[in-house]
Amino acid sequence: MSSPLPGPNVGDSANNASRMLTLLHQSGGEATRAELTAQLGCGRSAAGYALTELVGRGLVRVDDRPVARPRDTAGPGRPSHHVHIAPTSPVALVVHLRVDTLDVAIVELGGRVLRVEREPVEVRPEAASIFLRISRLLRTLGREAGRPIAGVGVSLPSPVRAEDGYALEPRHLEWTGVPAGRLVQEGLDEPWPVHVGNDANLAALAEHRHGAGRGARQLLYVTTEHIGIGGALISEGVVFGGARGYAMEVGHTTADPDGPRCSCGSRGCLELVADTRALMRAAYLPDTPVTGIEYRARVLMEAAERGDPTALHAVDEVATRLGAGLAGLVNLLDPDRILLGGLLARLYPLGGPRISEVMAERSFLERAVPVPMVQASLDCAALLGGAELALDHVLQLRTETAG
Repeated sequence: MSSPLPGPNVGDSANNASRMLTLLHQSGGEATRAELTAQLGCGRSAAGYALTELVGRGLVRVDDRPVARPRDTAGPGRPSHHVHIAPTSPVALVVHLRVDTLDVAIVELGGRVLRVEREPVEVRPEAASIFLRISRLLRTLGREAGRPIAGVGVSLPSPVRAEDGYALEPRHLEWTGVPAGRLVQEGLDEPWPVHVGNDANLAALAEHRHGAGRGARQLLYVTTEHIGIGGALISEGVVFGGARGYAMEVGHTTADPDGPRCSCGSRGCLELVADTRALMRAAYLPDTPVTGIEYRARVLMEAAERGDPTALHAVDEVATRLGAGLAGLVNLLDPDRILLGGLLARLYPLGGPRISEVMAERSFLERAVPVPMVQASLDCAALLGGAELALDHVLQLRTETAG
């Protein structure tokens, strides 16, 4: 699904150019020439050749004037030029389908979202209708982008088969399996490559490249946005998808063996006892309808932050179940960082001590080496992750066409 930063090879100018572009991309699309040269670990001459190649390809631009150093950071050497992603570089068209909204965006290298179009999604939508809307929005944004289109990235709330973008079961949309990759491709006017991924996998990928997951070797990402729990593992910079792309369905790991029956057939799955619905139930509030449940959960969290005892009880209950689920995942995966997204990130400042306490009780690895736990930092991580899929061949300086 994704490629880590290419390995150093100072004798290969194309490889150096790819590495430099990747560094610039993961730096938000802007850095000084000196910073890029230092991070490449090659000589100024090799870095210069790489930069010249990227400029020639229309991928980056270099400021005409060097940047003067502030007095308190002045050092030896000349001022360095700023390098930016060029306005002629290819962009990605990205789709993020959630239970209640559909976002379609234009994203450029550096992880910068240039434009987003959002439409509501009705309760129990028809798949055919949704994919017609996706096609219409993609065609419109593609015409209006004014830039080369590198490809289309699609983020779905479903396990996704890696080989062809088949969405196995978008359960919370109440769909059976959907050939998402084919349906998106058929709705396009242009032969843009289409890449489909699970939303949690893509959010984790974006956080690893641009957010709070940077530098982690084994990043465990767990999130809840609307309903259910999503999760992902980024191992050595690459999304772990298993044999077919279905791995890391962490929402269906058992956190409470005596808990409620899940639609998957098991009991006490993490997504039943630690998502937005579970938080509402723990506060003795209705967990239906699911429309608007994110807003109601935010209101409840605000009450907990003000010290409301019922809301604090709900936070403690969910934190306990989340800690139990994470303990099993720590034993299995040995992560060096845990990243909490969505509502779980909001819950962490209040529930973090309880999560850590339960993890320490139930995970022998956690007792051996406590795993740092942090909040996710990106506002639209799944969108950015979809862009990573579409832009990956640009970072590798490859030309890709649709089959």
